[in-house]
Amino acid sequence: MSPSAEPLPEPLPLFADFLRHLATERHYSDHTTAAYRNDLTRFAEFWQQHTRASLSADTLPTIRPADLRAFLAMERRAGKAKATLQRRMASVRAWFRFLERTGVLASNPAALISTPKLGIRLPRAPTEEETARLLDSPLDTETANGRQLPPWAEARDRAILELLYGSGLRVGEVCSLNRQDIDLDNQEVRVSGKGGKERITPLTRPSVLALRRYLHAREQTIPARRPDAPLFIGVNETLGDRRLDPRQIQRLLQRLRRQLGLPEKITPHALRHAFATHLLQAGADLRSIQELLGHASLSTTQRYAHLDVQSLSRVYDNAHPHARPHARTHPPEP
Repeated sequence: MSPSAEPLPEPLPLFADFLRHLATERHYSDHTTAAYRNDLTRFAEFWQQHTRASLSADTLPTIRPADLRAFLAMERRAGKAKATLQRRMASVRAWFRFLERTGVLASNPAALISTPKLGIRLPRAPTEEETARLLDSPLDTETANGRQLPPWAEARDRAILELLYGSGLRVGEVCSLNRQDIDLDNQEVRVSGKGGKERITPLTRPSVLALRRYLHAREQTIPARRPDAPLFIGVNETLGDRRLDPRQIQRLLQRLRRQLGLPEKITPHALRHAFATHLLQAGADLRSIQELLGHASLSTTQRYAHLDVQSLSRVYDNAHPHARPHARTHPPEP
């Protein structure tokens, strides 16, 4: 928007029903809902600059596909990445689809607008050796300022690492776990995933052992007062009611990575990638991995269907008759 343009009016009232629909009916997280709102606000800014009129209920029926292409062109000129352009248009398209479904608009002007195709972005996962070093390393027992951590904190961090890799949980899913979600006898955990969808995921033996140790150590100081109490709490918590923040888990991985000299790619989400990649390399099928990860679409899981050149070479060497040491050799040409 040019400096001389009039201030943009707050567009929230125009988007309020849609954003409320995302939060209450689609059960989108606050972070995701905020992303939709930011994209729609960006479109409202474009519309005022493009037409010199505010985006309102009166101007909605005048929006045409050409206007949306102009919006994408403006974002492209601003140097936005293809992924950003794709997300912007997905948000706008979903909003128009909602307006069409609720009878506000007769048709969706964004329905036929194409967005830039993204190349396949392969998730970067730590190797099995890097993961083993991470999980087997000793954990800090004091904070950055030298304050001693409570006795259960090291056990908590160990249990978190095991869940991230052993069950492939998202960092937000780990933080949202309650005490009653863990069934140690049956070695499984009930996970509330994206969109409020629940799934049951198995626990590995190391995860069960780490969780038992953590819960035993924590009960000595801060016993869970109710079944729906947070499973993982911060070190400053005294009542056991305040949930651990995802950022604290990210900082834990950063400290460990620096301590062990591991690559920067080792993050909480990278351990989820490692979970899927290592399962696939061990022979697990994509459908099973999809269920374990809680992906709504198999196409999302198919990102993991790649193997590095080294893995492919090992498969070839072990499977192809001509690659084996005893393979028949052709006689030399005359």
